[in-house]
Amino acid sequence: MSNRILIVDDEPDLASMMADMLNDAGYTTRIFDNGREAITEIHADPPDLLLLDVNMPGLDGFEVAALLKADPGTATIPIIMVSAQDGRGSRVIGLESGAEDYLSKPVDSAELIAKIRNLLLLRDRTTEAAQH
Repeated sequence: MSNRILIVDDEPDLASMMADMLNDAGYTTRIFDNGREAITEIHADPPDLLLLDVNMPGLDGFEVAALLKADPGTATIPIIMVSAQDGRGSRVIGLESGAEDYLSKPVDSAELIAKIRNLLLLRDRTTEAAQH
């Protein structure tokens, strides 16, 4: 079974481009354009990893990450923030809100896929260790 990745980005072209790139790499993707709908979907059917834009209408990516990490049912889902905001301040806020990583747009496909693979591997190893 392929890993399921939820992409939350209000820029449809960028979200589709990331989905195509990840589908080509063997991942299954779903796209949402706002944080509120994404949170509802994540609670109903949790993904294996979340790619989360920072600047969105309604709840921004920082708020979505903080809400998910505060909830024990979703706290272990790895989050990679993806944003045009590439300043140090935004990166720190993203990481402090609970994201495991932060990438600047435009996203380098090889770097994104490597980070996803590493975070999913770490999640799997952590889950295995907790079960023993």
